[in-house]
Amino acid sequence: MFDNVVDAVTYIEAKRTKRTFLDFKRLIKKYNFKTNLKNVIHIAGTNGKGSTTVLMRDLLMKHGYKVGTFTSPYIINHNERISVNGQSISDQKLLQIINDLYEMIEKENLSMFEIDVCIMLTYFNELDLDYHIIECGIGGLTDKTNVIDSQVAVITNIGYDHQFMLGNTLLEIAKHKAGIIKAHKVLFTTENDQEILTLFKNTCQSKNSDLYVIDVPVQESYPYHIVFKNHEYILKQASYQVNNLMLALYVIDYMIDLNVDVIQDVIDDFFWPCRFEKAGDIYLDGAHNINGIQALLKTLNEQQIDDVGIVFSALNDKDVTEMLELLNDYDIILASFDDDRSCQNNINFQDAITLMKEKHENVVVTGSLHFVSAVRKYVLSAS
Repeated sequence: MFDNVVDAVTYIEAKRTKRTFLDFKRLIKKYNFKTNLKNVIHIAGTNGKGSTTVLMRDLLMKHGYKVGTFTSPYIINHNERISVNGQSISDQKLLQIINDLYEMIEKENLSMFEIDVCIMLTYFNELDLDYHIIECGIGGLTDKTNVIDSQVAVITNIGYDHQFMLGNTLLEIAKHKAGIIKAHKVLFTTENDQEILTLFKNTCQSKNSDLYVIDVPVQESYPYHIVFKNHEYILKQASYQVNNLMLALYVIDYMIDLNVDVIQDVIDDFFWPCRFEKAGDIYLDGAHNINGIQALLKTLNEQQIDDVGIVFSALNDKDVTEMLELLNDYDIILASFDDDRSCQNNINFQDAITLMKEKHENVVVTGSLHFVSAVRKYVLSAS
């Protein structure tokens, strides 16, 4: 039992022993966690899950709905993983639920993510929410969030990430993501690889579910012009947000009578930290895999951001060599940060940023989201 939330969260984040998905599913049933939340959107994909979640949440909120979201990883503090209408679960409520679940957590030796799912289910079931948007941690089929009953499945895209868990080919990875598709429900995706789409189609057919493939026109000039239901909207964000926005629009239009007049306001107000965020005089972008780096490069090119120096760091389970090869045209410093899973190098990120500011007009900090969030805290505290 804990007297304060700091000790409680420290305890949670130290829990690393994971069980199989089937064992977790049995545990959820054993302790009578209710998984049939109302109006659940379950979202998977290699990139874009967080941004798409926020856009869907904001569209629903503009229509007066109360929306719960479950996202990971966090950028500022652990609480933000579990939010209602963009407000993180309070320290007091998080502490209360952790203490209520403590005996079970100890007995079953749950991992951090398993604990978070249990807290999320407990919290959301106490509230009368209109919609719930639940983001997968890794994969989909065996992700611990897949204990929920969802009405809509959303898969943003398929790329290489977490191969040690999901497989070494895009089809193997896609099979894991497709595991969130529920019988007699629907799947929305902006994936455009035909082989992967065939897999999604076959999976949907086997489950009597409908498939909606969102065709996103190629955008190459900034700002981006989006056409939806014969209305045009302007997006002044990173290029990869075009796909996320289109996906969010089609999903929410399926679920409610979407008022097209609120869309531009949602676009203009959109914010998701560490996604090509300008913090002080540097850009922060958690491009933590190959697809993410490619999207970052596209954004730099289309927004004509020149004289760029890059500060990079990643966790040691990522395709670091391939990511660095993509960034080879830029001046790069490999930095270290305080995480035992990081690829350690000789220079800390504070010194790396200082050096790059002396050499270049624009500094981009990228790589692991854990790294970029650490830099963000440092930059904002110093400004």
